[in-house]
Amino acid sequence: MAGMSGLAGMALWVGGIARVRPARLGVPAAGVAIVVLLLAVHGWVGLPAPPWVPATVLVVLITAPSDRSLRTDQDLLRARGATGGQVLGLASAEAAVAGLAGGVLGILLSLATGFLIQPGVSLGREIVLLLAAGLLVAALTVLPPVLREWYFEPGEDGPPWWSPYGVDFALLALAFFWPLLGWAGGTMLLWRLVELGLRKGKRFIGGVLRPLVSGLAGVLALSISWRSALLARSVVLVALAVAFSISTALTKDGCGAAKMDLAASLVLAAASAGPSFGLALNERRRDLLIVSTLGGKRRQVATFIAGDALIVGGGGLVAGHLLGVLFVLFTPMEWDAFPHTYFGLLAAVVIVSCVVASARIAQLAARDEVSDLRDY
Repeated sequence: MAGMSGLAGMALWVGGIARVRPARLGVPAAGVAIVVLLLAVHGWVGLPAPPWVPATVLVVLITAPSDRSLRTDQDLLRARGATGGQVLGLASAEAAVAGLAGGVLGILLSLATGFLIQPGVSLGREIVLLLAAGLLVAALTVLPPVLREWYFEPGEDGPPWWSPYGVDFALLALAFFWPLLGWAGGTMLLWRLVELGLRKGKRFIGGVLRPLVSGLAGVLALSISWRSALLARSVVLVALAVAFSISTALTKDGCGAAKMDLAASLVLAAASAGPSFGLALNERRRDLLIVSTLGGKRRQVATFIAGDALIVGGGGLVAGHLLGVLFVLFTPMEWDAFPHTYFGLLAAVVIVSCVVASARIAQLAARDEVSDLRDY
């Protein structure tokens, strides 16, 4: 009976999450569907840097639940006397629902496009493997943030934990032996440089913003410096998505699935530039409210938001192009023709996604009152 009541409680919890915050389950399910589709297209082995590997990393980074929503839910669970095991069980139920839903969707898309059947693998076994992969990706997305929020005190924003140990340089040095290490090392090095530049470049950032916001330039530059870790994560996500798109467009893998890869990379680029940037900007609504309280006009607040969008969108596009070329150099595959039209479309997707996210946050920020400061 206890087991049945536990399952019923999990079902009610997941149902409540799906009703109140459907994106909490829908976003990771969509990400799982993309990874499963790429797995079906390219198979499990055979390439030095299979596209589903960076796609999986992007999906895990993009679709992880926000700290704010986790904190709200876990405060409620603590108030009701929940244990760590119960929280883990509820998170596992969320991951299972998202993983199965995304896995089924990815398999249906694979069947519709004719990419599911792999040589030497039965259809039933392929479906089971893809569903298992979907569950694993969902677990990597949902469980680590939940466990971190429940068992550990949130750390202060700052440089990534691995930066003092030079892990990025070590991985880049080993990339000639295994190209996937180049993906990891290049991304980590970019993260280090962007975070350092935003944290230490207050004077330069203030100088750039001064013609736009006049006397508030110093305050805004200081705010960007304080939130350097948050913004750096968004820049790196956009850059990684752009790099994945560029490396996909510039390399030939001989599988005849280039259109599928390009479509998936555009979706991931839009998700990196829009929702993830919007989430980071939403965490900074307290800063926007402080700017308004200090006398900032609506135009200046909008400029503040546009500055963040410029850093994330523009910086991500530039860094992503460099990172993408680096990934191609590390991958021993034939180069394709330079697709200028596709790169223009990629830039448009990133810019439009950032603009949409900025407009939405500006709309929300306009409703905030001074009394709302306690909620941030």
